[in-house]
Amino acid sequence: MAASTSILAEKLHEYPHHDVIDGGSDSILDDCINQNDGVLQLLHRYAGRTFCTPGKRLRLDAESYYPDYMGGTGFDEVWMCCTVPIVTGVIDARTGKAPFREGEAHVLTPGGQVISLQDLIETNPEAVMGEKLMAVSNSLFGKITWPIVSKKFDNLNPIPHHLHWSKWEVYDINSFDNPGVSPSHYHTTAMGLYPFVTKEEFLACMQRWGQGEYNGVRHLSPHTMMKLDDGFVMPNGVLHSPTDLCTHELHVTMDEHFLAEDLTLDGRIGAADAFYACREEDYPKDRHEDWGYLVDKFDFKANQEPDFVRKNARPAIAAKEFFGEGVDARWIVYGDILGDQKCSILRLTLAPGAKTRFNPESPALFHTNGGRGRVGKLEVRYHQDMKLGEVYPEIGFITQAALNRGGVEIENTGDEPLVLTFDFPQNAHSRTPGAA
Repeated sequence: MAASTSILAEKLHEYPHHDVIDGGSDSILDDCINQNDGVLQLLHRYAGRTFCTPGKRLRLDAESYYPDYMGGTGFDEVWMCCTVPIVTGVIDARTGKAPFREGEAHVLTPGGQVISLQDLIETNPEAVMGEKLMAVSNSLFGKITWPIVSKKFDNLNPIPHHLHWSKWEVYDINSFDNPGVSPSHYHTTAMGLYPFVTKEEFLACMQRWGQGEYNGVRHLSPHTMMKLDDGFVMPNGVLHSPTDLCTHELHVTMDEHFLAEDLTLDGRIGAADAFYACREEDYPKDRHEDWGYLVDKFDFKANQEPDFVRKNARPAIAAKEFFGEGVDARWIVYGDILGDQKCSILRLTLAPGAKTRFNPESPALFHTNGGRGRVGKLEVRYHQDMKLGEVYPEIGFITQAALNRGGVEIENTGDEPLVLTFDFPQNAHSRTPGAA
């Protein structure tokens, strides 16, 4: 527990009218837990990437996508649950630094102040995360923190072809975040390399970085249509250029990437920018722009797996353990990933008037995809045209304290389906969802 708390001089860039509490306390945590029957209300945390253009499906109002302090970069991401700093390259024009606590999860307190989720975790990790996830986090990171990141990215154009040396991720590209998109859409994700691409061809491609019009790396990759309302797994080390659809993504708690192409529809990418977010332990700084080292390090077997799509696609399946009267449930991401239970995504749909007791084995992050209702005592509603600076109750965190009380009651109080999506972290289930 922190010895004391105070109010920080700095504010979250999206919420300039809300004081930020520095450091947690038992009384603050108890107030946050008790207000909504063990459910914490999280804020939308917006971020922009200097090499991307917003697709404007994050449901902000038109004037909020390009704040004047972002130096021309627009919001193309909403981070829903992240307890570590993120790496976007954006500089806040008012401070000359990265936006304060950019992307990090914060909880709204009963008094209208905000406090970081990590501060609440450190105050009493057993009450927030539970002993099982404390052990998972400690084994992964050597400290207690929420071991999974939940976010959405939404771009006008495909993201630059890139890979993560250590960070695996999963996708939920759903019809709620992409209204009006036909099932026959042609929005594709480039993945890996064609099996016929040789090491020499890949090296020659990377050596063309900045030497001509375009190094052409995406021409070496097969492209796959992404099916709406199904899941997909992207292992670490594999090149990918995600589709220009709004995508709900989970990944292990870190934010690192290597950009593999020097030109996109959003502009040129400099060689220094390619390595900007590489961690030293994954890719030493003295080997940046050493393309031969890149090819030596590159996992050709993983990138040229002929059955890659079949192995990593996740067609939605029934989650019968959560069915009830007027209640439908589907696993969107499930099964083992890279050999064990990395994460899972559950979508719960309640018909108007339906009610259910939700008591999973693990704490979870949830966000609202449609309708209105309550989760515990937290009133949630799906919003359009959200304004920067205002708080909208759409995102919540079900704590271990809530599960110790028998879970939370969820009720649809509106006249449309209430749709909620739950993100579960590593080893959340005693039996892996979807296991044979």
